[in-house]
Amino acid sequence: MKFLHTADWHLGKIVNGVSMLAEQRYILEQIARIAEEEQVDGIVIAGDLYDRSVPPADAVTLLNDVLMELNVTLGKPVFAISGNHDSAERLNFGSAWYEKSGLHIQGTLGKELAPIEWDGTQVWLVPYHEPAQVRAAFEDKTVRSFEDAMQAVTAKIRTVWDADKAQILVGHAFVAGGLPSDSERQLAIGNVDRVSTNCFEGFDYVALGHLHHPHAIHHPSIFYAGSPLKYSFSEAKDKKSVRIVTMDGKALVEVRERYLEPLHDLRIIGGYLADLISSVAPGNEDFLQINLLDEGALIDPIGQLRAFYPNVLHLERVQEKLTDSQFERFEDVIKKDDLELFAQFFEHVSGKEMSDRQVEIMRETMDSVKVGADQ
Repeated sequence: MKFLHTADWHLGKIVNGVSMLAEQRYILEQIARIAEEEQVDGIVIAGDLYDRSVPPADAVTLLNDVLMELNVTLGKPVFAISGNHDSAERLNFGSAWYEKSGLHIQGTLGKELAPIEWDGTQVWLVPYHEPAQVRAAFEDKTVRSFEDAMQAVTAKIRTVWDADKAQILVGHAFVAGGLPSDSERQLAIGNVDRVSTNCFEGFDYVALGHLHHPHAIHHPSIFYAGSPLKYSFSEAKDKKSVRIVTMDGKALVEVRERYLEPLHDLRIIGGYLADLISSVAPGNEDFLQINLLDEGALIDPIGQLRAFYPNVLHLERVQEKLTDSQFERFEDVIKKDDLELFAQFFEHVSGKEMSDRQVEIMRETMDSVKVGADQ
């Protein structure tokens, strides 16, 4: 059996004020082609189909189109769950009759847990859930944390599964030790949203969503697919992909990546303003963060850059960072006079020492201020 594992589509996502919908349509069409080329037996989507609980109409249309392509045109069963960005109730709509065509969407977590029987395998759809939801559904007051909730869910699954069949769990959670990125919405304050790998003991393949890095965790049976597109500059170095999973009964034969090529990449570049606008390299229409090395004032740098790089999303001025050895003790700082302190501030901001003429002007200015204050 072979299936495609993807997650975190975030349809309707806006990055730095720019809609990603055209980029998402392009990448989802690519995923559909990969599913057809690989001749997979099914597709797993591990949550966050939408970017927000009330998605824009165009995002709903896009999801409808891609599910129609995967499930009806290609005839592949689809196993999908809600994530923390989705509206669980909205995704649950129509799920009872969608199953007739092999479209399995689990939006909410109920008291009764039942597997989807698929080609000698049991697939468990475990949508994103918070401790209070599990505590209420299972009527278990001991469930207080995300760890408690996931342990309760998987423990209940183990009481009813068929141990002779392969067990696949589709979930949306933050596994402890996973590598997050800036584009994920925090599930809780601090680390209380983490769940341990022990929660998934006994499952032959755990298909997860939530963390956007494709290699957020290294484990023999627990895998994140990562998001199909880069949604923050912390992901700029990622190579996005979907996972192609091959199983033989309960044995996990192979998990490999099929890499995705975006319509426009999301990258970080740097340099001096004059160099960047005089020599424009290929890929100038990518979504860019540009780190400028120039010192001093610049006239409308973003306007100048956008004439050559139309999709600049973020602009930064790069300054040398202070090392620990450059920090002074407070006792040493207060011994300096005003001119010394200003000279130190000037060097930190501009990256160079004040000239003799600048020192003289500043001394005269400070003397004038002191004279005025004394009168």
